[in-house]
Amino acid sequence: MSAPFAVSLDGVSKKFLLDTRRGTGLKDRILDIALGRRASREDFWALRGVSFDIPRGETFALVGPNGCGKSTLLQVIAGILVPDEGCANVNGRVTSLLELGAGFSAELTGRENIFLNASLHGLTRAQIAPRLDAIIAFAELERFIDMPVRNYSSGMYMRLGIAVAVHLDPEIILIDEAFAVGDESFQRKCLRRLKEFQAQGITIILVSHDPLLVERVATRACLLDHGTVVTLGQTTDVLASYHQLASSHGYVPGEHRWGSRVVDIQRVALEADDGADAAIRRTGEPLTISMHYVAASRVEQPVFGLAIYHESGAHLTGPNTRMSGVAVEAVEGRGVVRFRIPRLPFLPGRYVVSVSVYDQALADAYDHRERVTTFTIVEGGTLERFGLMTLDGTWALEQTPHEPHA
Repeated sequence: MSAPFAVSLDGVSKKFLLDTRRGTGLKDRILDIALGRRASREDFWALRGVSFDIPRGETFALVGPNGCGKSTLLQVIAGILVPDEGCANVNGRVTSLLELGAGFSAELTGRENIFLNASLHGLTRAQIAPRLDAIIAFAELERFIDMPVRNYSSGMYMRLGIAVAVHLDPEIILIDEAFAVGDESFQRKCLRRLKEFQAQGITIILVSHDPLLVERVATRACLLDHGTVVTLGQTTDVLASYHQLASSHGYVPGEHRWGSRVVDIQRVALEADDGADAAIRRTGEPLTISMHYVAASRVEQPVFGLAIYHESGAHLTGPNTRMSGVAVEAVEGRGVVRFRIPRLPFLPGRYVVSVSVYDQALADAYDHRERVTTFTIVEGGTLERFGLMTLDGTWALEQTPHEPHA
């Protein structure tokens, strides 16, 4: 009877020895000895007490900031690294898309390297020969396959490594940002192959900084930070925790502010319909952006506005009260201006909000707060949609019956 889990991790910890000396060359070592300086070394725990199980056939994602231990954990699962504490049990034949092209010989041709690389994974020449044409076609290297790989570009080299790896009949496949190589067409091809693996019941363990890819393919995920498990569970919940962690680490650009402040926007809030904090939303859910202001004296016909940017910097929208036909006659004292979005059209990602209040001509800034707050969109049933936004359009198909030739 086969084990129910493809991978079982029990208290896995891995440490590395860091040498913190400024120089490590021969001259530095001689000076250390001559001056009686002691080597400065310390233990660095890349993983600490990691425990979870991955059932057979599951697509599982590891997410977290750079340096959190994701790649180290994949290497432990692959058998490249041995844990210093705990144990990692892997039940199945593993193919790794980690160090793509590892084992390639620069002097051999692409064709020869296919056989060499496959042999390192335990396949014979007779087993790989029937797959040769498919591997070459997948890598899109038909014209260059008999050229020594030392003449390949880095992209060609990586594509060949991926092509070999995905044709090795794995039971467990480990992927570390591998599908980020190549152009958009090649990436779509890799994604289709990933879907085929899922349909075949192959266990997939994925590391990616692309939340859209993770949400589209992973059924569960684990968030790591400083080598420890922060949260483990459904992909959307884990990614929401990841976005919150990213914000707490200061990954969002800081605020820039200007204006006369005769109207002072003192606080900006993101609210759900029940009044709760709405820093995490799903595509299609409502969101209200509230601007709490103070005007020390009467200000005639102010225009309140906001802008929403994708974290990449793309400006997505910039509504204001004047363009919406909302006349604000005057403000004085304290008040709140709210802009309600009944159905968020944005796809998963992080978004930055700016707010402002200007005079009627939009010439003088009373208060402009650029990049004042952020919110995160997680998956909300839009797995097959692409881009930054979704549209509530409808499709219609009209067909003209084919008339046979006389």
